[in-house]
Amino acid sequence: MRGKGYFLVISLLVGYYLANQLILSFAIALVWLVVLLIYYQRKRLELIECLVLVVLTLFFSQHFVPDQFDRSEQLNSDVEISGKITAITKQSDQQTTFILRDSASKQLIQINQFSSSSVPLRVGARCQVTGEMNLPTNATNPGQFDFQSYLADQGIDYQINLNQSDQLQCTGTNLVGRLNHLRDQQMNRLDQRMSETSASWIKSLIFGDRSKLDDQIQDLFERWHLTHLLAISGLHVSIIVAILHFICIYLCRLTKETTYQLLITFLLIYPILAGGAPSIWRAALVTICNYLAWYQRDRIISIDFLSLAFVLLLFLKPEWINQLGFQFSFLISFSLLLSKKILGQLKTKFAQMVFISLLCMVMIIPIQVNAFYLFNPISFIINLVVTFYFSSFFIPLIFFGYLVSLLFSPLIVIIEFLINISNQLFISLLQFFDTYFYYPIVTGKLSPLIVTLYYLCLFYLLVQVEKRQFNKVISSFILLIMIIVTNQITPYLSPYGKVTVLDLGQANSLIIELPHRKAVVIYDVGATLANDYTTPTDRAYQQIIKPFLYQAGINKIDAVILSHEDHDHLGSLPYLLEDFTVQTVITSAYFEWPELLLNPLKTGLIEHQRVKTGESFSIGSHDFYSLNPSRDWRNTNDNSLVIETRFADQSWLLTGDISAHVEETIVKNNPQLAIDTLVVAHHGSATSTSQLFLTQIAPNQAIIPVGRNNFFNHPSEIVLNRLTDQGLKIYRTDQDGAIQFIFHKNQRGGTFSTHLP
Repeated sequence: MRGKGYFLVISLLVGYYLANQLILSFAIALVWLVVLLIYYQRKRLELIECLVLVVLTLFFSQHFVPDQFDRSEQLNSDVEISGKITAITKQSDQQTTFILRDSASKQLIQINQFSSSSVPLRVGARCQVTGEMNLPTNATNPGQFDFQSYLADQGIDYQINLNQSDQLQCTGTNLVGRLNHLRDQQMNRLDQRMSETSASWIKSLIFGDRSKLDDQIQDLFERWHLTHLLAISGLHVSIIVAILHFICIYLCRLTKETTYQLLITFLLIYPILAGGAPSIWRAALVTICNYLAWYQRDRIISIDFLSLAFVLLLFLKPEWINQLGFQFSFLISFSLLLSKKILGQLKTKFAQMVFISLLCMVMIIPIQVNAFYLFNPISFIINLVVTFYFSSFFIPLIFFGYLVSLLFSPLIVIIEFLINISNQLFISLLQFFDTYFYYPIVTGKLSPLIVTLYYLCLFYLLVQVEKRQFNKVISSFILLIMIIVTNQITPYLSPYGKVTVLDLGQANSLIIELPHRKAVVIYDVGATLANDYTTPTDRAYQQIIKPFLYQAGINKIDAVILSHEDHDHLGSLPYLLEDFTVQTVITSAYFEWPELLLNPLKTGLIEHQRVKTGESFSIGSHDFYSLNPSRDWRNTNDNSLVIETRFADQSWLLTGDISAHVEETIVKNNPQLAIDTLVVAHHGSATSTSQLFLTQIAPNQAIIPVGRNNFFNHPSEIVLNRLTDQGLKIYRTDQDGAIQFIFHKNQRGGTFSTHLP
């Protein structure tokens, strides 16, 4: 199948579609069979080749089906299992995490050890584990990282937490374990001989360990879509192989045959030493195939090598198909190979480098956007410059620095000086651009239709570039821009609105998206405390609020309504003001600003509007009505700004943390008040939601924002019984996750849904 290796890739992908029963999978498989038949009739494929491709499709349609082994009866109970360590994913002073393959079920289980082990853990070790079996945490909000799905994509459905050293006994290792031990020794040696900065860069770019690299640097690289330069990939492998090739041929005077043998051996070992990422194995396997082809004096087309590497890696590690690193690596590699003719038409190295950078960026945009929900267009220029800097100077310097640490210790001081000074200059320049030129486009999650149209249009554009049909190139480029613009304007065309009560744990936040995106309004933007119940954290904002807004394509907040000053209702506001444009903050007349938030007010960065009881205000032509505080209750909870509003002719009452006597005042002052949906006050505390209040307002639904297993034992059984006796439909964030109400601007009523089934 010379030059037809891509057929192997297509066969595998069709098998994957069949295994996962994705949309139109059967139709895609039928089309694939018809295509094979057409190619056979036209004598572009032999009968044996068609049979191999069909068998490959059938094989992978079963190979990608995960093994089902139900351990639900063992959940939250102590179990005893034995097995072999397949990978160690995290090692620190506080925690060690490794993957164990159960000898009985052959199932992968994640083990989290929170105590020090008397014996160092090695890959390949046989272990006996005794501990509590549980499920990994899952996402309870839209846009939130789903750790349970992340592990499931790797074939891991369960985990065991160990808190005592006697819960784990391990013995032995294997070749991979010994190589990992050698890797650990080399990294420890770097820590002893070099400065922290130099050692962290060498460990990142040669050994694939970013744990010691400064968090701010990693965040900076992520913001500018440069993370691929920190992860060892084909670029790093090709540079290292080129340096070793030069050393063997020109310095050591070895023959080409001996050099290739040494490099093949090195490439079989190096991916393990470098952390075993898919991109490293891909680059190593393709390079090995090229060297083996030289031995056979056989010119095999590069795309065949790449296709074989793709199939082989997924045969050995089927779960890699879900990894972003694997997807990025092969998508970029295939696109570059298929664009070989275009590259040949470019006359200068600079033009080729610009084209490669641009092609790599546009090929991964949909995958990148669906992972992070934003895109920074200026990152193209930064990527071009930084990639050139890393490939031509910094990575060779790092590799040379590692060789010096092995062979010429006296030169370490000079190498460290070069690494540190170049690193400081580079990071300073990147921080300058980050400060003045960071203007990301928040795209939200792309629909499958948009992704499909994007790639079809991009493929057509590249074909026209190859044919040098520049009029069609321009038209296809305009079409590509229109597809991107369509995604951005879709929310402004939609007649549907959405109200989302986020699951923040023991904190509150309700986000309103009006039809046609006329306005985005947030009622409370709370935060949780650390485990000591006193230290504020940005965890709720970074893990829940910000991802939710990004996945919805929101980058501007028209108004933030704060019920009162407690941390669980406004603790995330400082972080929100840093990342989003907030036009107005609305509070009650008795709201007192915390010291932390006074600066944005003084500098005029935000507009502050105070409302009194009985006043109404409008945001995006949508009306809100204030029902409390009618006076200063001398209590932050009772001074909560209570809001009544309507969505699709359904009335909602947002209550903050008011208590029963405030509820009594509200119903006395508003005897005609009737509510369809009540957001229950104070997380369902017994101090609120009185029977008199419920009888007066007669709601149909009650939403309780409350944390799981919280310290206060909210919601109160008394309150739950009152709601149940009233015949309400009860939604709880601790049980249902985020709760959403979707409505149409011209229809009465709407639909409630929960993020957890």
